Amino acid sequence: MATFDLKSFSSALNETNKVQSGVDFTGKSLKLDTEKDAKDIVAAISACPDLYYLTLTGNTLGVAAAEAIAKALESHPELKVARWSDMFTGRMKTEIPPALKALGDGMIAAGARLKVLDLSDNAFGPIGVEGLAKLLQSEVCSELEELRLNNNGLGITGARLLAKALSSRPPKLRVFIAGRNRLENDGATALAQVFEKMGSLEEVAMPQNGIYHVGISALSEAFKQNPQLSCLNLNDNTIGPKGAAAVAQALPRLKNLKAINFGDCLLKSKGARTLAKAFKDNSTLLECLDLSHNEIGRAACKELVDAITVLPDSGERLSRVVLAGNSLGNAASKKGMKAQLGTAGELTDDEGESGDEDDDDDDEGTESEEESDAESEDENTEDSATEDAQHSVNTSVNTTASTNNITLDTSGIEEVKNDVERFLKEPTLENLERLGSNPADVIEAHIESTQDTEELLTQYVNATLSVAGLSLNSDSAGDAAQQLFARTIAAANKRAASWPLTERLLRGLALIKSEEKAPIRWHLPACYASLARALPLQFPAALQSTLRFFIGAKLANLPSELRDSLQQHPALLQD
Repeated sequence: MATFDLKSFSSALNETNKVQSGVDFTGKSLKLDTEKDAKDIVAAISACPDLYYLTLTGNTLGVAAAEAIAKALESHPELKVARWSDMFTGRMKTEIPPALKALGDGMIAAGARLKVLDLSDNAFGPIGVEGLAKLLQSEVCSELEELRLNNNGLGITGARLLAKALSSRPPKLRVFIAGRNRLENDGATALAQVFEKMGSLEEVAMPQNGIYHVGISALSEAFKQNPQLSCLNLNDNTIGPKGAAAVAQALPRLKNLKAINFGDCLLKSKGARTLAKAFKDNSTLLECLDLSHNEIGRAACKELVDAITVLPDSGERLSRVVLAGNSLGNAASKKGMKAQLGTAGELTDDEGESGDEDDDDDDEGTESEEESDAESEDENTEDSATEDAQHSVNTSVNTTASTNNITLDTSGIEEVKNDVERFLKEPTLENLERLGSNPADVIEAHIESTQDTEELLTQYVNATLSVAGLSLNSDSAGDAAQQLFARTIAAANKRAASWPLTERLLRGLALIKSEEKAPIRWHLPACYASLARALPLQFPAALQSTLRFFIGAKLANLPSELRDSLQQHPALLQD
């Protein structure tokens, strides 16, 4: 026999009646780079005695500002709602993970227990999930109810990383939002495995993700274990007849399902009929249904309308039924459907009036067309996201080649104008010695003639790493590399370009995927040895933290030679 916990009931009642207070900087368009820039937010957080929510939507945070805000959060274990959507506009992707990690660390230090985490409209991609992983796996998210990750550019790799982070301690989410993320079949399948463990989902929205029937089937199996599911939005994926059949099989377990949005899902008449039969057989008590633009014929549309209006309370229960963009037949046919649906029916913008002679001829060939699309999709499972979805693979390939200090034969391709260019194209000790007793001075003078700031920083990083790659074989090269590290940082500071410098360093050290086709020419183990010497003495604190963050995150995926080399330099692995 269940016992009644008066203390828990009283606590819950007090929580409900409690006036929620917090800090809201929505839409201020603040550009927060430094600790000083964040002082107003820090002051507001510090002055709030009961910080239930913190909303920073519509501002842009750099790492130093995020660290300052995180420090203020350490004093607020009562924080429940973090609305941080659209918070990194204009930021480089290398800035976002350490900023997210800092905010997460602040909440972890406070012992907070979030209920809502909204990071939508932040294009952080897979590497952003790495910045979130520690937070998602911590006690802070053990009571999380809403996770909103809409339009984050996750891709397949990001979805897998997210699923891995959530699976270690699956929270009892009620709401999961992840639209416009190109999750595709593999990403949807990875998340479905976590959903199955949760068993608590009430709302799932995953529109515009390139999911085909394979991923839809995996999600449908997971939904069977979430009987409280009431709102399902899979708009603009390719559900097709096969996916519709998988959803139909889940409906007997989803007695609370009230709203379905399968618009633009290529259901065709066959898929629509499958759903209509399942709605009718299971007496599904729908209130909202969107099946617009699905190439459904007149007869199948009529079956759908009949199925959802068969119960006597449908007139009062149905609030919105959208069938626009399908072949609804002639005016009389549409008038009949409208009469059944009443004010809930939205039947405009159809594909033209047709008579009974056009009834559902589209069924023939539907299966073969959908199977062809699905096969094409299944063959192309590599993540197409613009972020660093495949950087681990590329890092491994590039690093393996670079550890042998491979040089390029550039003869006949481009004229070498001077000794510095010769060295940069072929970074050998012999070519470095051509630059004389002060190679750092000669290289700096050559680079400073560059007018374009981005190209200048690229040349600084490439030259520094080219010299550092020789440091294990030459003390003079090691000393020159230290000078160049300092001058590279000074050049970035002079031009207020610290984060462009960070991205170029991460690319040069093979920690993120390079968008350039040219291979790495320098010896990476020697570069890391030289970096370990320079990092604590010459690098700003924010840049040190970022480099250590990425090195730690990628360590397990690096080739063994490079991994062993890094482990000999603890300064690169510890904060």
